[in-house]
Amino acid sequence: MGFRSEWGAQFPTPNSTSSDAPLGYIVLYAAYFREGNFRLPMTKFTDEVWTNYSLHISQINALGLPRNTHFEFICRATHIEPTFEMFNVFYFVSYTGGFYSFNSRTGGVSPCSTNPPKSLHD
Repeated sequence: MGFRSEWGAQFPTPNSTSSDAPLGYIVLYAAYFREGNFRLPMTKFTDEVWTNYSLHISQINALGLPRNTHFEFICRATHIEPTFEMFNVFYFVSYTGGFYSFNSRTGGVSPCSTNPPKSLHD
């Protein structure tokens, strides 16, 4: 997974579960990194969003992470510094099935694109 040795990451044994994590450790599922584009160390923007919503990664649905990271990717690709205030215009936090997620706001927010691109080149 590319974790630095100084981070002290421990990996599960084949038959362990998330409740077997050692005291003082948190569980990070591979889906956070694979589907959520989550990376360590996390960005200041991600920290700002989670701090303002009072969330910890262990509380966030892995499907909610891409909304956070993709918003940041889009901002940075268009040379805009992402902020919590901007993110909060487009998304709100919801709670379902024991986890929090980021969902699109509807109503007062116009879509950024009515015909999204199928791919990006150059």
